[in-house]
Amino acid sequence: MNEPNSTLAERLAAALAEIEELRGDKLRLQRELVRLRGLLRGEPRELRSTKLNEALRE
Repeated sequence: MNEPNSTLAERLAAALAEIEELRGDKLRLQRELVRLRGLLRGEPRELRSTKLNEALRE
């Protein structure tokens, strides 16, 4: 673990950038999930499976 500080700083900066990118992905996926749940809830209940109905209640 005798890496120069500049290398560690670069690795930290890269890790922080990756974390921000993952946060953006998470937000995008959460929005997509909300959108898809809304579409599914718009369908008549009798056309959906029991497991799907249970999942939508959560």
